[in-house]
Amino acid sequence: MIDADLHQFYGVDTADGILKNRPYVWLVTRVSGLMAVEHSRLRLKLYPPKKPTAHRRK
Repeated sequence: MIDADLHQFYGVDTADGILKNRPYVWLVTRVSGLMAVEHSRLRLKLYPPKKPTAHRRK
């Protein structure tokens, strides 16, 4: 999920081992950025959109 978001929004291919060459802060910054994007997979998984509730009549 994060791999796909990193590729879509930052053009980062995690399969090539880039995370081994980057500091932890680099990854934290990218993940924080993904949380700020409303339609990122990560954000939608952690904070799914609320479904409208139907009002009940009595």
